[in-house]
Amino acid sequence: MATRNESPHPNSTEAWTVVSRRRRRSVKQQQPKRSVLPGPETLIAPPSPWIPIDSFVDRERRSKLLQRMESAIRRLECSSFYRRFLLRLRGHLVQHGLAMALSSALEIRMVVYGVGSIESYDPSRLQLALAILLRRDLGLAVPSLEVFDPILSATECAVMTALNCAVVPVDERGRREVRAPTLFYMPHCEAALYDGLLEANWRPSSLNRMVVLGNSFSAYEQFVELRCCSGSASVEAAVRHLLLVRRHVTEVEMEEEEEPGAGSQGKQDDEDGIFKAFHDTSWHFFDLDDDKPMDLVKR
Repeated sequence: MATRNESPHPNSTEAWTVVSRRRRRSVKQQQPKRSVLPGPETLIAPPSPWIPIDSFVDRERRSKLLQRMESAIRRLECSSFYRRFLLRLRGHLVQHGLAMALSSALEIRMVVYGVGSIESYDPSRLQLALAILLRRDLGLAVPSLEVFDPILSATECAVMTALNCAVVPVDERGRREVRAPTLFYMPHCEAALYDGLLEANWRPSSLNRMVVLGNSFSAYEQFVELRCCSGSASVEAAVRHLLLVRRHVTEVEMEEEEEPGAGSQGKQDDEDGIFKAFHDTSWHFFDLDDDKPMDLVKR
């Protein structure tokens, strides 16, 4: 999820108020996404086969939704936000991080968790649009773009297939084990989802092959420090792996700073909608010694 006031809360399911580091103003997210993982006190269920609750693809809804997705892709591609995103993507920091994750590999997998309902919410359509554009503009071979959210309908799955995305037929609970370089795009997911992914790959050889594009880890760290000062140990437990590995992570904000005075009011209005979809999102690259035992990783 996003952040309440100044930092993200790991488990809340209420609406969030977000303060952007770039715009310095608050935005209220109208509808939080459904949690993909339970809280830290709940036992993690093993992966299980998954199919949409509704098995029927409505052809008329599919056609309309496909048009809306294609419109969202064009809108995002033409935005000043995406120009700034490409500048960051093609810059040294992100390119170096991708090269480290790739090592000698020639391709990188893409996995998208928690995009939400693309039929119900505009931010979800924009978030999926970014994944599609990123696959095209990454500059690397991406053999497949895999997408999963437990709330997807059969019609939404059909639209994703039409957009050359592969819907994952297994609910992995976000705990995909990395065996090849993988970019995880996790827009505004709950903290438990990030922590579960890290736990499932809690070894240097796997973490070093991962790239996470999602909620700012440093913002989580700052939030935990504030809450722990007030005696809330449960908050820290929810993101234990994230905190442990934090100092071995290079974090890069997902877009370049916008130029002062750039853009008209009309463009600004459109940017406001885009801002809700991508605020406080960062690239995260891991760098651990391959022979370092993970029990020696200290916060």
